[in-house]
Amino acid sequence: MHASILAHLSKTLHTPDFIAAHRTHDKAFTRQRVLTFPVLVSFLLCAFKGSLQTLLDDLFSTLDGSSLRTVSKSAVSQARQKLKASVFEALNDSLVGLLNELLPEPRWQGLQRVATDSTTLRLPPWLENQTEFGVQIDTGGQPYVLARALGLFATTSKLMIKTVVGRFDDAERALLAQLLPHLTSDDLLIMDRGFPALWLFTLLHQRGLPFLARMDGNQWPAVENFLRSGLTETVISLPVSAHARRQARAAGQLLTHKLLRLRLIKVILSTGHIEVLATSLTDTQVYPAHAFGELYHARWNIEEAFKVLKHRLYLEQFTGELPESIRQDIHAKIFTANLAEALAREAYESLSDEKAAYYYPNVTYILNSLKTRLFGWLIQRVPHDKVLELIALYAKTLERKRPGRKAPRPKNRLSPKPRRQYR
Repeated sequence: MHASILAHLSKTLHTPDFIAAHRTHDKAFTRQRVLTFPVLVSFLLCAFKGSLQTLLDDLFSTLDGSSLRTVSKSAVSQARQKLKASVFEALNDSLVGLLNELLPEPRWQGLQRVATDSTTLRLPPWLENQTEFGVQIDTGGQPYVLARALGLFATTSKLMIKTVVGRFDDAERALLAQLLPHLTSDDLLIMDRGFPALWLFTLLHQRGLPFLARMDGNQWPAVENFLRSGLTETVISLPVSAHARRQARAAGQLLTHKLLRLRLIKVILSTGHIEVLATSLTDTQVYPAHAFGELYHARWNIEEAFKVLKHRLYLEQFTGELPESIRQDIHAKIFTANLAEALAREAYESLSDEKAAYYYPNVTYILNSLKTRLFGWLIQRVPHDKVLELIALYAKTLERKRPGRKAPRPKNRLSPKPRRQYR
């Protein structure tokens, strides 16, 4: 099954219309060179963990077995200037769409659970990046550059559906508003306590997008009153204020609704702490209150996804140092992470019920094994039997599930600022 997906993606990379849509000008990638459009895109999808020249030598040697240098890193730097980062977003859209057709994920009451969150990325401090993403100043007075990436993540299939990359000082809510067109009324958007805002909730409601969010009672009098009450759930109505309308306009949105209805639910954690969840799903018969604690907990999967991107795919070790190259790397690694997770899921479904209850394929191993294979598969014909052999191997390379495992964050720990990654 995944061989057919890879074959489709490989064919897409060689399609003239696809190439034309994702190059910077009409004459780009028209001459017969080593770094053709499919070769360059395939290389960037596999370019993680290692110096750029070493990656080039290793990956190109898998094509012809030669130890001679085929491409220099300078050639890659020049060729990628002709490439738009949108190519990796388009490939990811295609991958997610195909997987949803072939492996539709289980839903809760007909809803796909979609978590959203953001992460910050340390960038090279070049002037172009300072202009594009802004400048921060550390305690020693030294400037550094950060970007913010926000994603929509399917918590069951563990696929990053869509991602937007912006400045560090871009508000999470405003970035999320940019991605709302990629959600439907069959998606349940799950947010942590950094997202709730009257204008955002109203915008979601008027677009018919269901949502679930953790609330902070200190900023919401109605939530604080609910916490003090003996109720386990309630439905409240809030007028949409002029201030909320101004906030929406600042984010490029227009609010038309004048009233917002929210259902508030208390969830008691194992520690005894009470957290309040707010949702637009007000039907208590169809959406029972006891299910929402587990639904919200599924949001943690997006945190794990960012960890894989940063620590297994080395997201901050950019192969290029200017804004468009940085966007290329971010979206390329999201595609690769999604493909690895899809292969892990297929291997997992081949396990016996006894094994599946306690084990899951090792995604780190899958990523490392994909690095050289994916490069050749996307450029040349995908060998169906080899893909099946690899999935069988993944089904034997397992990690034990550890439900309920916790690693509390140390209090008062300084947030480390990583050194600039060396390429």
